[in-house]
Amino acid sequence: MLPSLIPRPTFHLALVPFAASILFTASQAQLYSQANPPQAPDLAQPSAEQAARPQNPSADAPKATRSVASVNADLVKARAATADKQFELAESLMNTATHDRPDLIYPWIELGLAQMGLKKYPEAEISFKIALGEDPETQKQVHAEDFYKEGSGSTQISRNTAAHEVLVVKRTPEIEGICLSSLGEIYIRTKRVPLAKEAFDRAAKADPTKAPLFLRNEATFFFQIGDAADQVEAANKAIEVDPAKAILYYFKAQGLAGQAIIDPKTQKLTLPPGCAEAYQKYLQLDPTGQFAPEAKSVLTAANLPTAAH
Repeated sequence: MLPSLIPRPTFHLALVPFAASILFTASQAQLYSQANPPQAPDLAQPSAEQAARPQNPSADAPKATRSVASVNADLVKARAATADKQFELAESLMNTATHDRPDLIYPWIELGLAQMGLKKYPEAEISFKIALGEDPETQKQVHAEDFYKEGSGSTQISRNTAAHEVLVVKRTPEIEGICLSSLGEIYIRTKRVPLAKEAFDRAAKADPTKAPLFLRNEATFFFQIGDAADQVEAANKAIEVDPAKAILYYFKAQGLAGQAIIDPKTQKLTLPPGCAEAYQKYLQLDPTGQFAPEAKSVLTAANLPTAAH
């Protein structure tokens, strides 16, 4: 180990951009809402199987208790609060919004982001799974009056006041990407590495335009918790899709550097395969970057040039 040469400086994470302008509109409602109330042709309509079932007038779908415009207003406030690290306020606003309109997707996402800020990882996991249309058993712990259950090929939501089956609505790539990458972070923070890797891979596949960011964040999170082996693996994946990003080579080099050895007699530093090359590539791409002094120090200690030949 090289504690004097391999510090763990603060790294400022590049978060997944989530467009503040994306709210709910009538034309987007089929994508962003799971509800199918009567006389709402712009929302998801019942399937043929549902339409063929006998209707019980006493079990009509519960009416939405808030308008989309009202939810949008609180969504804007919650995003601003999260940006200001006022996570308690954001959580409170979105708890109310998801209680009043559990059929809308974006409030669940914003709730999950606020809960992550508060390090409420189990609660955030539930929120993102609901946004994805999955069926977390522990959802009942958050909204006791709601429950999710698996039907024949579809997800159903019911409330104590009335049973109401709804369609599974296809999520946009942005929704899938932000939810899956957020779940990936949660799994890393809670030491569930296999699930984390799967979630980030799914996020990159779901939204390829943001794959470089998702995979870079995966490497960052492993770096933050000191998981060097998985940090290197994530950095290698990210390099494949974004080979011009300097920080990825630093993550790879820094993760490998822990395997360096010092000869007790000669005091010569020997770096593991790939480490020197990664530091040199980092310096090539960002010669005055945040970690340039560290990279030069390690290479010099190993009696290696700072530039690749």
